[in-house]
Amino acid sequence: MAPASDPAIALLRDATTPHGILASTVDRANYQRIWARDGILCGLAGLLAEDEVLADGLRATLDTLAAAQGPDGQIPSNVAPATGAVSLGGLAGRVDPSAWFVVGCCTYAQQTGDAAFAEAQRPAMERALQVLTTWEFNRRGLVYVPQGGDWADEYVLHGYVLYVQLVRLWALRAFAATFSADAQKKQAEALAPLLHSTFWPTAADDADTAYHPQAYRQLIEQHGTPVFFLAALAPGGYTRSFDAWSNALAVLLGLPSDAQRELLLTYGRARAAERPHHFVPSFWPPIRSDDDSWRALRTAWRDRFSNAPGHYHNGGLWPVVNGWWGLALLAVGQRDAAVDLVESLHTANAVGTFPEYLDAHEGRPQGTCPCTWSAAGALLLDSALDGASLPFLSAPQPE
Repeated sequence: MAPASDPAIALLRDATTPHGILASTVDRANYQRIWARDGILCGLAGLLAEDEVLADGLRATLDTLAAAQGPDGQIPSNVAPATGAVSLGGLAGRVDPSAWFVVGCCTYAQQTGDAAFAEAQRPAMERALQVLTTWEFNRRGLVYVPQGGDWADEYVLHGYVLYVQLVRLWALRAFAATFSADAQKKQAEALAPLLHSTFWPTAADDADTAYHPQAYRQLIEQHGTPVFFLAALAPGGYTRSFDAWSNALAVLLGLPSDAQRELLLTYGRARAAERPHHFVPSFWPPIRSDDDSWRALRTAWRDRFSNAPGHYHNGGLWPVVNGWWGLALLAVGQRDAAVDLVESLHTANAVGTFPEYLDAHEGRPQGTCPCTWSAAGALLLDSALDGASLPFLSAPQPE
């Protein structure tokens, strides 16, 4: 259990309100709202740290989101407690909050033993899972995500974005385990191999049976077999970027083979070795002005352009992402590397007062400071190093 004097705990407690956990304690833009993704991640960190204030904050976050659930089942991107205003997204609707909501509800119930809470939120969870199925559109197993429809809200990923598929897989496993739900168990069992085969194409597999045969064939012919799970697939082909958070989640969910796991971790280590604090970048390589997707990136913003190369989602160094990367390292037995990383997280969080991210060139604090999920990234890894673990992540073991 982390002490109340721990800076991360202190910040998260300061950000905890009767409505849930805020994205920041500073009144900037819309950070003093209850964000589904941010609030749930902060609450998960609080659960692992066995902090009752943050556990209550997670429950309040989930209650606030459930009360504002959209008419089709979608969970809001964020809710403004002061006005009651509900946002389902900015330039595009947000897809991942609906999956994070299910993860949050099931994890809260499991960690606290409050089965009544899970039962009370079951209808909201079922509607959230149903809208994700609806967003498959073609009913072939993968959720279709508009550009900016996930955490990287000003980036250029779209189509079948890996990150969203992975959080959905986690949500399905969590719901199935919580309620002994056969339908969701079967969905999860079908989804896991589909994600593996779709987002890590290999020359040994039959392209004709792939989700997108032409894109699969073209990728192998032009670039060969990748060394990590690819960030996204769209009708126009694959996005070959390295997505650190998604690859960490894939490890935690048990998707890669032993050989693939070592390949993706080796790639991540190499990128981290080149960057300040030895942080793995969010997405790599950065999109630059001579890249085909630069124009789309340069246009995808509302208040200000933040995605210069090495900044924000375009290769920025995010403490929250590195917390999850550390969880993946720890899960595969690389404890020393995880310890080194959490120490770097504490250093970066102290220098920048929990910066939203750091630039990839000089490691300068950027974005909103303090940002609560930067504290959550370090707290998650600290707690995991102390022996705590998140439920519903690991792939089912053979009987």
